[in-house]
Parts: sequence; C-alpha cells; structure tokens
Amino acid sequence: MNASVPNLFKGIAVVIDNGIGTEEAIGKILANIRAVGGHAIELLSLPKADYDLEHFSRVSFFIMDWNLSNSTEGIPLEAGVRLPEGLDREMIAENIAFLKRLSQSRHAPVFIFTNEDPGRVMDELSADPDLHRSVEESHILVMRKVEVTDKLYDVLEEWANRTPSVLTLKTWERGFLRAANELFIDLHNRTPFWPVLLWQTFGADEVPPEVEMNKLINRLVESRMDLLNLDLTPFVETVEEQRKKEQAAYQESMYRVLEGERFLRNERLKEDIYAPGDVFEFPVQDNRKSYWINIRAECDCLRGDEDLPLYLLQAKVVDGVEERINKEFGNFNDEKDNETIVFAMIGGKTFSIKYKDMKIKTIKQIRKESGERVGRLLPPFITRVQQRYAAYIQRPGMPRIPAALHETA
Repeated sequence: MNASVPNLFKGIAVVIDNGIGTEEAIGKILANIRAVGGHAIELLSLPKADYDLEHFSRVSFFIMDWNLSNSTEGIPLEAGVRLPEGLDREMIAENIAFLKRLSQSRHAPVFIFTNEDPGRVMDELSADPDLHRSVEESHILVMRKVEVTDKLYDVLEEWANRTPSVLTLKTWERGFLRAANELFIDLHNRTPFWPVLLWQTFGADEVPPEVEMNKLINRLVESRMDLLNLDLTPFVETVEEQRKKEQAAYQESMYRVLEGERFLRNERLKEDIYAPGDVFEFPVQDNRKSYWINIRAECDCLRGDEDLPLYLLQAKVVDGVEERINKEFGNFNDEKDNETIVFAMIGGKTFSIKYKDMKIKTIKQIRKESGERVGRLLPPFITRVQQRYAAYIQRPGMPRIPAALHETA
C-alpha cells in the first residue's frame, strides 16, 4: 500500500467501530494510519456517558462508524441492517449525544466512515438542531468506508483544504504546540522552579496568581510563534459568491464573527474575576435595559472583592450606523470626542460608550440593583475606550473660531 504522508493530521486518531478485528474495510483504514507512522486508539463502542473526554485532548481526529449495533450473537450488523425501530432510535441518540459532548471539549474533526447510506446518516445528524450546522458547514464528514480504505489521508487532507476553519485550526495548532514546548524547555533549563518564582511575584502584587500566570504564558508562547503558514485566498471567491447569493445570511454570519472577535459572553468568563471591559446590564422601566461598561484598571480589578468600586460608563445602542462608516478607512466619520463607538459589539448591535457621566458602583451595589454582567469587551477595543476617555478628562478648553470666518451673510 502506497500511503500518503499526512500533513495536517499527524498524530493520534481515535477509531470507534464495532467491526475492528473482523471487518476488512476498517482494517484497511487502521493499516493506513499505521503505515504512515500514526497511532490509533481502537474502541469497539462509544465511551461511557460519564467518561472524561479530556483524555482525548491531544487527539488529531476521530473516526467513528454510525451503526455500532451488534446482533444477538455479538456480531456487527451487515450494511443496511438496523435494529428494531426503538433500539435504532436509542443508538442514534447515543451517537448524537457523544458528538455533542465531544464538541464541547475538543474542536477536532469527526469523520463518520460507515457502511450505511451517507444520505441517511446526514439526515439523522441534521435532525438535531445543535448538529445541523456542523453538518451544513462540513465540520462532520460522512462517507462510505469503501471510499476511504487505503487513501485515508488523501481524503482527510482534501477535506481540510476545503474547510477553512479546520485548515486554520490545524495549521495554528502545530505552531502553538511547537512554541509552547520551546518555551517550557527554555525556562525549565534556566530553573525547574521558574513558575514558583513568578508565582511569588504575583502574590506580592496581591493579584490572583493563576490569572497572571495564564496571561504570562500566553504572551510568552505568542512571542515564540512563527507566522502562520496559511493562505486562505482560495476561499475568498467562495465567500464573495455566498455574499452575493444570500446577503442577509452573509451579514448575520459576519455579525456573529465580529462579536466573537471583540466580545466574550458571560458564560465564558470566570465568576468573581472582574476586568476592564466588563459590561453590566441593569433593568429600567418598560422592560428596557441599560448597559454600563467598566473602565477601571485591570490591576485594581484583580485585587478587588464585592466591595471593589468599578468605574462605569454608559453604553447606548446606536442605530443606522452602516451609513456612517468611512468607506476608505472602515471607521466612523462622525465619532465625537466624548464617545467611543464599538461596531457590532453584542448580537449585531453597535454601542456608543458615553464619557459625560461616570457612575462608581461596587459589585455589591450592582447586585443589589439587579445588575448582572453580560460579557466583556476585549482588547484592543476596551483599550481604545480607556485611552480616549483618558484624553477626554484631560481635554483643555479651546476658544471658538470667530463666527465671521465661517458663517456667510
């Protein structure tokens, strides 16, 4: 067998198939993995529902059969044969539950190579609202086993080169892991106690050391990463075609992406750890909401507790902003000195951060007024808010230009 050498999918694969050891097609796929120096974790059934999927955190990709049912004699069912309807629905539900659990802990591609009709499998996957997008956007690839067998890596590499999110992930992942290993080897060679020395420093500053350690490691890893060996130019034409064909869907996707770039929802933030950019929502009359954003320095926020005063500026929704965008530079022509406009910050809505009034409230007061944090505006966007506000509060008074020089009779 002349196996293709993997590029993006080097490493360990998890193969879940009840035909391992008895079926020729899955045997050829496993032989293909071994032929290029890869390793496979072979499972005859899905992991138990309480199995910690973090054990798969360094797995390169997953292969699973769809029909994992056996006959009463314990033999895998033949192609196209399913259990009675009730048991069949139970099997499908277990498969879907596993895929959803897996997606929460590992964004690794899943390849369903099966003896079943791929169209039927995709219909069963798409019936679940959480997996529908994964199928629609090709995060899950479904193919017949016989179409893969001894050309596994050709199939995987070709698929990745058609799927920009996976191509970007796998390319970035290699550079990140290389840089992280280089960092830890370098600092370990200086002293194995390097984390402790820095931990002591963070403790002396009276800030949560685990927060500062995380930021430090991320910064040092990033400084050691090479430029991504990635070219997404071939996908630009496809995206442009989608934009012209479905303008509304394209814009909705763009708003979601922009929010992901600049705003982190509260469910992804650590409870009771506050920072500049934290956005709080307060109820007002007529079921309306008001939004306030914290601009207090990060070091102060990290040292605080529920009595920590936060410095809050009001954030108001701005309508009709698309017409105000400077077509040449992509910013706002009419942004005033007493505000910062953040485009598509939450749910596609644009907010103006107002400088005129600041409220100082403790975490305890915020909770007492039924305020709750909804998320955090991320750098460099919150950095720009802080910098512009600093300039605003130090603004000098300037004399007007005489009216006679700019008014006509």
